[in-house]
Amino acid sequence: MSSVWTKARKNTPEIDCGLCGFPTCATFSRSLVTGETELGNCPILSLDVHGNQLSEMIELLIDIPTTTKPAPERPEGGVLMSKPCMDAPELQMAEMRIFNGVDPGAPQRFGVLDPDILCWLLDCVSSRYQDMKCSRDLAYAWGDMEETKVHILRDGKVRMRRAKGKEHALESFRIIERTVLGATICNCCGHDLFSVLVGLAPKKEFHTVLRSGSSLKLDISQVSLTLSSSLMESRLSVRMLELIEPIYTGLTSLLDHMTAGDFETDNQFDARPEICKYISMMLEPAAQKYITVLLKGLAHSFFLDSALHGLDEIRLIVRSKPEYRDFVIELLKNARANNLQSFDRDKQDSSTVLLHAHASRISRALDLYERWR
Repeated sequence: MSSVWTKARKNTPEIDCGLCGFPTCATFSRSLVTGETELGNCPILSLDVHGNQLSEMIELLIDIPTTTKPAPERPEGGVLMSKPCMDAPELQMAEMRIFNGVDPGAPQRFGVLDPDILCWLLDCVSSRYQDMKCSRDLAYAWGDMEETKVHILRDGKVRMRRAKGKEHALESFRIIERTVLGATICNCCGHDLFSVLVGLAPKKEFHTVLRSGSSLKLDISQVSLTLSSSLMESRLSVRMLELIEPIYTGLTSLLDHMTAGDFETDNQFDARPEICKYISMMLEPAAQKYITVLLKGLAHSFFLDSALHGLDEIRLIVRSKPEYRDFVIELLKNARANNLQSFDRDKQDSSTVLLHAHASRISRALDLYERWR
């Protein structure tokens, strides 16, 4: 059965526009469940097309069960247990845990992993290993890494069967943790690590999620680094830029076409190969010194990728409703200039509000990346 977190997220628009004041719909849903925001703060849920989701969300929020529970133990290196498989003693069964920064026994308000970001990240692991699948609705991932059976749960548990010894299980766990750590959720505010790293989470003295990691440790001093920082190794900065810049360039190129009135040309750019290469770079031993700033770069890729999807949605709307063409051109010009505040949402109809939401995804991603670059 889906958890209250999964049910709440499924009843959001799932477009991550940020108009509600939260960077993603999943973060908005977590704040709804904990009573820290209101349904009316999402301008998209009130649209007729989301009527059923709004009704289900209202019903869900009437009587929410207690979700807070004591955080589990933090095993050294992430390993909870390891023992031989009964049918093959030379192989190992192991259970690990991804640490999300919450001390054992302290009240833990949310799950450990954000399902949307988890699946977005594991899409690249599936190209590196065999048959890795991920369900946002189940908040669960499973598959084969070579001959090892792997299960990843939203509470941070990673279960393995038929690993080639304890060290092989540990190495597989290290790869998984470095891949999915960006999906960890902050206990103090419900924001994911990606949002915290790029500055979209509320300002706090300390975010618990910055202590995440069982087989690695984040370096807090790297959170404020930009690509041009003198503290960064130039070779690493160049490699990061080589992989992320094509996503940014692809986005701005498509944006230029659309602001020029071209809504017929389909998007031929695919950001996934660059994102997957970036994740592969993060797994290199030499990159571990800068894992925090690498995760920050990956976070920017996440929001740029979301912006690309926003552009695709805008193109589809204009094709079906060409009367919005001039409005959209002006909207996108303002999005490029980070000036969407000039558009009054209260005076817009349902279609223009949705267009505004997708434009917000674009404006935010460009602004974040250009300031970081």
